[in-house]
Amino acid sequence: MATLLPVSARLLLSQDPIEADVILRAMRDELERSRQLRVVGGAGDSLPYFISYTVGDADNLSIGAELGSVFHVNRRRFRSPIVEVRVGDYDFDNTGHVFSGLYSGSRYDAQPWPLDDNYSVIRQDLWLATDHAYKAAIESMSRKRAALNSVTAPADRLPDFSKTEPVTSLAKVTPVKLDEAGWTSRVMKLSAVFQAYPEVLASGVEFLADEGVTYMMTSEGSAIRYRDSMAILYAKVEAQAADGMILHEGISFSSLEPERFPSDAEIRKSFIEMAEDVRALSHAPAGEAFSGPVLFEPRAAAQLFAQLLGENLGVPRKPLTDPGRQVNFVSSEFETKIGSRILPDWMDVVDDATQTSWQNQPLVGYYPFDLEGVKPRAVSVVEKGVLKGFLTTRQPGKNSPFSNGHARLPGGYGTRAAGISNLFVKASETATMADLKKKLIDMCQQRGKPYGMLVRKLDYPFSADTPEVRAMASSSAQSGGSVRPVSLPVLLYRVYADGREELVRGLRFRGVSTRSLRDIVAASRETALFDYVASGSVAMLNPSGFLAPSAVIAPGMLFEEIEFELPQDQLPKPPVVPPPPETGGAAA
Repeated sequence: MATLLPVSARLLLSQDPIEADVILRAMRDELERSRQLRVVGGAGDSLPYFISYTVGDADNLSIGAELGSVFHVNRRRFRSPIVEVRVGDYDFDNTGHVFSGLYSGSRYDAQPWPLDDNYSVIRQDLWLATDHAYKAAIESMSRKRAALNSVTAPADRLPDFSKTEPVTSLAKVTPVKLDEAGWTSRVMKLSAVFQAYPEVLASGVEFLADEGVTYMMTSEGSAIRYRDSMAILYAKVEAQAADGMILHEGISFSSLEPERFPSDAEIRKSFIEMAEDVRALSHAPAGEAFSGPVLFEPRAAAQLFAQLLGENLGVPRKPLTDPGRQVNFVSSEFETKIGSRILPDWMDVVDDATQTSWQNQPLVGYYPFDLEGVKPRAVSVVEKGVLKGFLTTRQPGKNSPFSNGHARLPGGYGTRAAGISNLFVKASETATMADLKKKLIDMCQQRGKPYGMLVRKLDYPFSADTPEVRAMASSSAQSGGSVRPVSLPVLLYRVYADGREELVRGLRFRGVSTRSLRDIVAASRETALFDYVASGSVAMLNPSGFLAPSAVIAPGMLFEEIEFELPQDQLPKPPVVPPPPETGGAAA
């Protein structure tokens, strides 16, 4: 006999997904009301032409430990709204000015947002956030108009926003509970690995996890809901050589599904390898300035491509500003290179956010929608060595009028910034790593070099602190290299004529930039997957704010010439008192 459902259950089943979700319903209803926004006596360009509501509903867990002891456990549930209002039209709006988004008046929107599913309160908070965003947009438009009156507008001025087809995608999301006790125990035990290494003067292990749902709705008709989760575990270690040189190294693991994180055995093995590397580095000789052939193993090559290619495939537009005002703006080194050769003609590069795995390994660069609600497309950025296109957002560029779904991070001046997802670097002409090592030795002998160099690992994402990274960027620019910092080689070896490898420390790249990629002479058959988390213009090992998980798959690379230098920095003195004896501590 059929069971008759209660009236409330029958009503719920008959509702569409928006009616059944309080957040979506409040967003839809307040968005519809916000379409009527007007300023009494305002100009025509004070009318909103685009409104977007995004709400992230997340459970956040953060755990830190050192040498088997937990020093913080933070659990936080939060909802973070982003309300965007654009006034004017697609051709000319309030964005793209150096002060776009700033508002000089009072704000009344709720900070933080309520956690309960109260329809009326959610609508009220959306209303107040919309009020703030609308007033900021009108002020920004006034500043932009005033700035244009002081400069000559370019003849080829681009539109400010591109149109896109609205999307409806309301996936059912089943919440997954984060195991706070289990993760605390895991992080504590993993951090104890470094107790066995007295050469490690400082260490730390951090675990960050977000489990949640992202909602998005726009005045163009898009309605989106999807699971938005990820987990990151990273470790940093620091040692000091006998001459006082400070040595950094770090490693990270990430997953889009916290419940499918790498095993403790895999993580512990990597931690032990890192500690052994730092021990070896602390006893290794300092390197000497070098210029000549260099071989990057696949992991190091992927790290280099993440920086030199990945950080230059988005081309932001320089903002409009007042005459004489300097803007701290860093563009892409590829900005004028469309149609130019940037790699050997036997290499191709594709960025594909739609791929979820590679050789049975999950790819963290997958995402269903970008920050602007655009579904990502695979982009062939380099074909036969020639730059063919960029990763784009809805802010049109000279060679990219439409978005291909790569708005991954907040940009400046009321815009979003493009970022890579899963970057596949492919070579049609390859040899084994053993053969490339032989070729490296042959090239050195032909040039009369006593040895070549082999790079096994770079410090990327950066484990150094922010001032050190800024100093690296300044040094790189002064030496004719990239204006962005290029990470230091952590595991760097001299390769002698008999194949012997000698670890050296302290060297950094000199003059390395995207131009260096044209000096690649060979690639390996072996490839490596390197993943990391970007959170801004520079990828740091301790990411914060918006996170853009990314992956690079690349072969090893042999370069005809790379320069290294030994910085002439003053070195701190090593500790006078030896470290306390190991007492056992927590079990590893």
